[in-house]
Amino acid sequence: MTTTPPDSARLWKTSLPGIELFEARLHRHRFGKHFHEAYTIGLNESGQGCCQHQGETHVHSPGSFNLINPGDIHTGHVASSDGWGFRNIYIEPSLIEQVLTQLDQPGQRIPYFKQPVLRANFLQPIFYELFHGLTGPTIQLTQQTLLLELLSNLFQLNAETGFNVRPAKPESTAIAKVRAYLEANYTENVSLDDLARLVNLSPYYLIRCFRQQVGCAPHQYQRHWQLVQVKRALQTGESLAAIATSHGFYDQSHLNRAFKQTYGVTPGQYQKESQKNRIKRAILSNTAEPGHP
Repeated sequence: MTTTPPDSARLWKTSLPGIELFEARLHRHRFGKHFHEAYTIGLNESGQGCCQHQGETHVHSPGSFNLINPGDIHTGHVASSDGWGFRNIYIEPSLIEQVLTQLDQPGQRIPYFKQPVLRANFLQPIFYELFHGLTGPTIQLTQQTLLLELLSNLFQLNAETGFNVRPAKPESTAIAKVRAYLEANYTENVSLDDLARLVNLSPYYLIRCFRQQVGCAPHQYQRHWQLVQVKRALQTGESLAAIATSHGFYDQSHLNRAFKQTYGVTPGQYQKESQKNRIKRAILSNTAEPGHP
């Protein structure tokens, strides 16, 4: 006889005010009629779920987004023998109102999703990066940027009313100033609003202009500049733990993950190889015959 696996679920508040996270792997549980005060943005990962929403039945399959407006009555239950695995991000309406200002939409009526299920594969990496960024130690510039990018795309694709953003234009002077600021403050927990005020541009417009001209978002540029400085520091005999904390990382393991993700090796491996090369060069220099390079 096949034993049904137990359900597992977790709900918690994040370091970013106005956001909660939920993740579940369900096999038995059924959600009765209920609603949330927050916006629900969920991503289905495994199995299949089913819900009743505004008198219609909707199927939730892997790769699709669940988009539920505040106050919308809905249900939910497992609809496959494989269970139903999904993650949700709950965002309070007050935070959405703040985001609208950052998205160049001040004064616009708060948007609502027109369909509860949406397939947008290109948004999955942004969702996962935001979810994990809200779960672990992550600078606020990363969290704020990913939140704006996810919400802007979802509202453009699925808002009941029109939702448009102004196109990015060359802002060379402003972008140069932001780059210089990030380089000078690469160890600091810089906010997106800090950068926007620096050059008098709206936050989301700044992100898009920066990405267009530099090739990556401001938070990615700051992280890479951090790692460039770490590589230089690894040429010295300083300990990895000291390098991590002095270069804006939470601890050595945080540095290890970021460094290996970018360069394919750990900081320790890089430092060890660098030391070997220095020793080889010193030996060759000491044993070289006079008159030879």
